[in-house]
Amino acid sequence: MIFKLVLMTLRERKAGLVGAFVALVGASMLITAFGALLQSGLGSGVATQRYAGAPVVVGGTQSFKVTDGKTKQKPLPVPAPLNSDVTDKVAGVEGVQRAVPDVSFPAQVVDGDGGLDAGGGEQPSSGHSWSSSVLGPFDLERGRAPQQAGEVVLDARLADRVGVSPGQRVRLATTQEAREYTVTGVAALKGGGKPRSPAVFFTDAEATTLYGHPGRIDAVGVLVAPGADPDKVADRIDKKLAGAGADTYLGEDRSQVEFHDVASAQTNLVELAGSLGATVVLIAMIVVASTLALSVHQRRRELALLRAVAATPRQVYKMMAAEVLIVSLVASVIGCLPGVLVAKVLMGALSVIGMVPDDFAFSVGPVPMLVAVLATVFAAEVAAVGVARKAVAIRPVEAMGDAQIEPARLGRGRVFFGVLLFLLGVGGSLLPLFFGSVFAVAGAGTGGLVMIIAVLMLAPPVVSVASRLMAGPVRRRTGPHGYLAVANTRANARRLAAGIGPLTLAIGFALVQLCIPTTTASAAQDQAEAGIVAEFTVQGGPGGPPIGVVRDAAALPGVAAATGVIRVQVNGSRKVLDSPEIFKYQAQGVTPDKAAQTMDLGVTEGSLDNLRGDVVAISGGAASTLGAHVGDRIRLNLPDGAEVKPAVVAVYDRGLGFGDVTLPQDSVLAHSSRQLEDAVFVKTAAGADKGQVGKALRGLAGRYPGLKVLDGSGLSAAQQEQAMSSVLTSALPLALVFGYLAISVANTLVLATLGRVREFSLMRLVGAPREQVVRMMRVEAGMVVAIAVVVGTVVPLLPLVTVSLGLTGSPVPHFPVLMYLGIVAVTALIGLGAILVPTRFALRTRPVEGIGLRE
Repeated sequence: MIFKLVLMTLRERKAGLVGAFVALVGASMLITAFGALLQSGLGSGVATQRYAGAPVVVGGTQSFKVTDGKTKQKPLPVPAPLNSDVTDKVAGVEGVQRAVPDVSFPAQVVDGDGGLDAGGGEQPSSGHSWSSSVLGPFDLERGRAPQQAGEVVLDARLADRVGVSPGQRVRLATTQEAREYTVTGVAALKGGGKPRSPAVFFTDAEATTLYGHPGRIDAVGVLVAPGADPDKVADRIDKKLAGAGADTYLGEDRSQVEFHDVASAQTNLVELAGSLGATVVLIAMIVVASTLALSVHQRRRELALLRAVAATPRQVYKMMAAEVLIVSLVASVIGCLPGVLVAKVLMGALSVIGMVPDDFAFSVGPVPMLVAVLATVFAAEVAAVGVARKAVAIRPVEAMGDAQIEPARLGRGRVFFGVLLFLLGVGGSLLPLFFGSVFAVAGAGTGGLVMIIAVLMLAPPVVSVASRLMAGPVRRRTGPHGYLAVANTRANARRLAAGIGPLTLAIGFALVQLCIPTTTASAAQDQAEAGIVAEFTVQGGPGGPPIGVVRDAAALPGVAAATGVIRVQVNGSRKVLDSPEIFKYQAQGVTPDKAAQTMDLGVTEGSLDNLRGDVVAISGGAASTLGAHVGDRIRLNLPDGAEVKPAVVAVYDRGLGFGDVTLPQDSVLAHSSRQLEDAVFVKTAAGADKGQVGKALRGLAGRYPGLKVLDGSGLSAAQQEQAMSSVLTSALPLALVFGYLAISVANTLVLATLGRVREFSLMRLVGAPREQVVRMMRVEAGMVVAIAVVVGTVVPLLPLVTVSLGLTGSPVPHFPVLMYLGIVAVTALIGLGAILVPTRFALRTRPVEGIGLRE
């Protein structure tokens, strides 16, 4: 019986459920899109090339564990390097025919003008030992293998590109000074294909020297014995290397070891998709609940009649749940296909801003679609249960009378939870005023979103109060049609709240998600500009300045100090409630000699002069988060996952501009595969001619091709580019969520306006001309947009101000004016268009016909 009633309702009330249908299609589309990104991140990304001939590759672990009462595991951006003794251990495993160590380092051809030729691949050309060529395998097309220092074999495509043949000489920029090499041979990857990173092969001894990490290697390629099963061989290797910080990679996973940019992109995609996917489900619940609330409001007579004829609350619940189940199933299935297209577009945009490589493979299958269907149905059913509570709360004897007018007050439970959430949001937003930790900033951002959700729950009284405040000015400026608009807004606060609430959510959510990253990026740029007291910054080279640039720059006449900086990611941890909490930090490894002369980190405790050995300097935010002071030891996991406990020798203020953790560079080099500096800061001596010093620095490009010498403005431009990339990374996926909210809001307002045909007809029958009704709706639409913009702007201000205070010391957040105006303009267009356009359609109905229409 209930199912039959549901089918009748769906046939007769299609218009009332269109809003929920559209919102659910959008939710399914976004969940599918983020699910496809997640699946792409979990896939291979790029097919392996240099390891194509090795069925099994042993690489460093791609995660680390922290144990303190309980154990937590976190991923590393790229696989860690291995100890070289792993090669002998692997070689002794049953089924292994040969174990071949591999190292990788920058190696680019220097052209006739002193510039660097990247090789024409997706990644610049790289150097390797000749023994590792068997892993491709690479076959010699011409010439012979390198036999002594100063000899190399070039990838065939690279050789053709630079026009070099065996017997000729070529100049290469590597991790040391550029030098000339004799090309002894040209090799091509078996099977052909364009190399992603063209290879330059050196002798094993020279490759080890240029790699720069004695006793370490990047990977071990395993050639299995004839007839051996690679999977079983990999299992034996795993057992043999248990506890050695090594993992085996087979099939498509081998590319994670070969291409570190692919491994990093995979981590970024998984984190992005995972966090935003959960957010989309929450937003879908809110939007669908708002849309269903409008549908229930329009059906209140029908639902009241059911209660009056003895329908039990359970039956009403079942009826609404069944309606939503059918609608959500159909909508979620329809939304899957466009979701795949949206994911492809987003993947392309992420590659443009450099978050993922251009050749990163997009992967999609049935799993993201299935998850999207289940998540969408779940969100719809949860929303339906919440909305149905109000429908079944009416007592049968009061049903018809209660259905004729809009309830004047919200339920006590809704008011209680709305106020409670708002207070909790305020409390979270105030955290940066009392704590300088990462908890505080995260708490403030979450607090802002909680406050916005609370305003959604309290939207009817908020709309009522706002319309009363606007009543006087609106009436004075707009005349009779303004009087009608104000009366409508005040009398139908619940109906308008169904559209104003999500519109407010769209603005507030966008501001919180965008302004915190822009404030952080702006503060980082300001701190970097203020903290670099060196007159010159040296960048460039084959992926960065070689380590020797620091020494050579410091030896130039007129140079007082030169500091090399390597930027990496580290993790700090501390015990919280009997469990370790892990925090990701940007860190810098610096050459400690005279570092204080080239950069001013804003040290508040201790001194950078003691930055040698097993020590660390941390920002005030990191110190607060980790509960550390000068002299304490903190627990860090370095880029290779190794756990260390260095002593804190300094605490500084400018953590956003330089990273929250500063380590001696030797510590970073010993626990990563980095071989080059990211930048070298050069301070001139007192009285020295800066022009001459700059000329001398540029002269180093003769020995280290590709170097660029920047002054303060050049550094500023580099910081600005990095900040913009960070903001775009946050803005791109957010644009999808904002678009979903916008479409859902427009849909809700359209349905609410089209549902007022009887009201418009009555006004026209009592003498109001058509144009007066339109003018009334213009004023009402303006009030709706104004309320949404003001509330959506004011509510997030508290967390934005406190975050700015905590990060920069200034109460003024970095508020990109054009970005804000764009958000407001889009919101205004959606609100005005979604009310005024359907008003025109509704007025096409003849008044004598419209007055007899059913609700």
